[in-house]
Amino acid sequence: MLKGADDSVMEQEDSASQHGEMTSWDINDIKLPQHVSQTDWFQEWPDSYVKHIYSSEDKNAQRHHSSWAMRNTNNHNSRILKKSCLGVVVCGNNCSTLDGRKIYLRPAICDKARQKQQRKCCPNCNGPLQLLSCRGHGGYPVTNFWRHEGQFIFFQCKGAHDHPRPETKLEAEARRSIQKAKTAFSSSSLRLKRIQEIE
Repeated sequence: MLKGADDSVMEQEDSASQHGEMTSWDINDIKLPQHVSQTDWFQEWPDSYVKHIYSSEDKNAQRHHSSWAMRNTNNHNSRILKKSCLGVVVCGNNCSTLDGRKIYLRPAICDKARQKQQRKCCPNCNGPLQLLSCRGHGGYPVTNFWRHEGQFIFFQCKGAHDHPRPETKLEAEARRSIQKAKTAFSSSSLRLKRIQEIE
């Protein structure tokens, strides 16, 4: 019985030291942990100073997916993918939709497209759009790091987002599809009206 209690304490100590090994690494370390007993569930909205170890089979991790608007950033280490947060595009009038939601649009990845996006009007109230830049990492954008090592994909987030969550990619695509359909419908109804006027 006493031996069983000692074994239990030893197992807890092994588990604690293994947990320490799982969280004490940094993405820039020469050697990363390879004796990982359990990988993490994929996190769609990683925030703050967090680290995750994903299975190399995880499709979202393979795609370096994040629902934050992130873009690839130059990195001097070719083994590590570095992505920086672009923030969120908001309505300058701080309007709300009929169901009380605020307008938090996904910023365009390309600089030119993002500048063009800010010249457009709010899809809800036609007010001006503004970019809220991410400054959650000591005045700089929050940065995500990805590194593939053997059976694992190591992820590290540096910084805490200081802005609201933007719409997801799927939400942005759905909104654009609806806007295109509305534009197509209004232009076809205008054409029909002109034809009726001519007749």
